[in-house]
Amino acid sequence: MNLEFQFTHEADVVVCGAGTAGSIAAIAAANEGKTVALIEQFGTVGGSSTLGLVTPLMRTGVENNPMCSYVAQDVNARLVEYGGASGDGSAFDPHMLSLVLEELLMRDEIKVFYHTFICDVSRKGDSIKGIVVQNKSGRGIISGKVYIDATGDGDVSYLAGAEFESGDEETGKNQPVSLRYMLGGIDMKKFREFLAKYGHVSENISTAVTIPNRNWPLYSVFMEAVENGDLEEDDAVYWQIFGVPGRKDTLAFNCPEFFDTTDAVDYKDLTYVQLHGKKAILRQLRFYKKYLQGFEDAYISDIATMVGVRESRRIVTEYFLKAEDILAHRKFADGIAQSNYPIDIHGRNLRLESNKGNRALDDSRPFYEIPYRSLVVKGIDNLLVAGRCIGADFVAQSSLRIIPTCRAMGEACGIAAAMAIDNNIKSAQVDGSKVREHMIKKGAEFA
Repeated sequence: MNLEFQFTHEADVVVCGAGTAGSIAAIAAANEGKTVALIEQFGTVGGSSTLGLVTPLMRTGVENNPMCSYVAQDVNARLVEYGGASGDGSAFDPHMLSLVLEELLMRDEIKVFYHTFICDVSRKGDSIKGIVVQNKSGRGIISGKVYIDATGDGDVSYLAGAEFESGDEETGKNQPVSLRYMLGGIDMKKFREFLAKYGHVSENISTAVTIPNRNWPLYSVFMEAVENGDLEEDDAVYWQIFGVPGRKDTLAFNCPEFFDTTDAVDYKDLTYVQLHGKKAILRQLRFYKKYLQGFEDAYISDIATMVGVRESRRIVTEYFLKAEDILAHRKFADGIAQSNYPIDIHGRNLRLESNKGNRALDDSRPFYEIPYRSLVVKGIDNLLVAGRCIGADFVAQSSLRIIPTCRAMGEACGIAAAMAIDNNIKSAQVDGSKVREHMIKKGAEFA
């Protein structure tokens, strides 16, 4: 054993981050017959969708909502079978999702390194030679032939010296972050009747989205609480609720949201959000019990372990996806994901826009595609990136960051990594159109 390290491990593909994109990338690579090591700082898989309690899946906006990922389709079907999701799997229980993902990881004999932190990257010339990690067993190095950065913040790319951008190009400000939570013990029938008094008559309670300066049902209730000192103004800026399959008395909350402490690669901001987020959750719980009917016996059933980050580092890749690509519904020969999810930039003034702009002359297929080249880290021969930290500008990233799209990117990376190994070529030399063809051959649904 190398005396510098307490342990070592080698695999064909090393996936860094077992979140939304990384878990799918690992499964896809293993399905191609490759040995896979999966590194994760927490003790479970799924990232934002499980540890961050980000549920449900947003719809892509493409007709029939294709997942562009055969692994994602399998995951959703298994969730429905277990009662942990409804419909096409879009509405799901985060804890059930983590169990399904782990079931697949173990089935495919993927070597999982939980509670393991990425400390550094060993690089020689234009290639990565290993990922330096730390855990309870000491310091180790995990080596592979191809590496996939699915850390969300582009940590591996950053440590390897890749270029990156972060924040709004004009202000430098990152998107707001959230600390999501769930409440149980809610009398849903009573709450629906309460909502109906304020004009919300849909049986789908998840549609009760309340944003000031819009026509939302509970605006007057929130403003009264702010005036009485029972809520702070930021509590009323963004408030969103969703039902959770299998939990009939539970709602998931996409809040509280933080607009100033938004640097996801600064421990001070992350610590602030964890501490003040929990303080806000207690404040909001008191508000519900006092102002909303049906919450008399409500209790906090879950608080996200992971801060809900929308945008941080965006790695410079062979093709840097831009807002004009999104707005023009641009298609690519190496397009490995499709979406028409709107521009979704949070802030005290929410910017949620339909994809309007300079259209292609033929817009009979109203969606854009993400090219494989946007997953190929520029200047590093054997590094791919998947998830919200791919190569895209601030506006484009606000659309592509949703879970279904990140899963498709992870799958493309897993397949591309296998192709690079099989053909002994660099990641940039992999034909992205062949990656797409293989995804479809495996069962991925594209429009």
